[in-house]
Amino acid sequence: MTIISILIAFALCHFVRELGRVRQHGWLDSWVGFANRNFSELPGWQGFGGFLVLILVPLLGLVLVYKVFDQTLGVAGEFLIALLVLVYTFGPRDIDTDVAAIVNAEDEEAGEEAVRELLGGNPPEDEDAFKSAMIDAIFSESLRRWFGIIFWFAVLGIIGAMLYRMVDWLQGRDVELSDRQRLAFRRMQQVMDWPAAQLMTLALAIATDFDSVFGAWKQYHDEQGHGLFEGNNGFLLASARCIVLTGHAARDGYADQLDGPMASIKQAMDLVWRALGVWLTVLALLLLIDVIS
Repeated sequence: MTIISILIAFALCHFVRELGRVRQHGWLDSWVGFANRNFSELPGWQGFGGFLVLILVPLLGLVLVYKVFDQTLGVAGEFLIALLVLVYTFGPRDIDTDVAAIVNAEDEEAGEEAVRELLGGNPPEDEDAFKSAMIDAIFSESLRRWFGIIFWFAVLGIIGAMLYRMVDWLQGRDVELSDRQRLAFRRMQQVMDWPAAQLMTLALAIATDFDSVFGAWKQYHDEQGHGLFEGNNGFLLASARCIVLTGHAARDGYADQLDGPMASIKQAMDLVWRALGVWLTVLALLLLIDVIS
């Protein structure tokens, strides 16, 4: 059911773009604001205790909804709630939509606006820096919008998908959080991103040039001077830049057709699709050998 739910959710999000409107999280902002205003004097609230309560209460609500669907509709209810959670937690927009808005912009102004939207600010003026920034944005956003959700859904079901999205929302926005709570959410996101980013890098290696990706991955860790489980997810971005900017992506029989001024952006998005294909293939194999349900 895992792989089927993911595929159907992807299809719905791709063909029914209006579904993006349901991805509102004002309820989460309201809950966090209410809790911090009313429980801030409780011992330990400003730290880890408050962090746990802010996370657990919405998840318990989701569990109750799941129980209702399960009791009333059985297996169909489980499938339906999984589908609803995936559609809700993907995004906020599909990364391919944002990339298409850049590549297929009707005029220069529209293209620049789409670039700023994806980068979250003004792009670098230097051409090489611009290419690197765009590759980084495409892969980091695909991790946050797609791969992180898929990984934690496969591991923990709807709880994992919702947990990942809530952590992503809360650490990256102006929400009423104490400094210690915000730090806890930021650290939580780093922990949840790490395995998904490692598997994205592995999928990229399988889908392209294994030696080049491994070399970039290893060089990143050697230069950073820290262990495998430390630091951020820069190894994924370094590997993606290596494949695109060194021309490896343009020598695989397909990506060489992606030319023009937007070639590196097109190639980066193509690599994301191929990494996603590797993931879905592995999930299908795990389903066949009954590792996942």
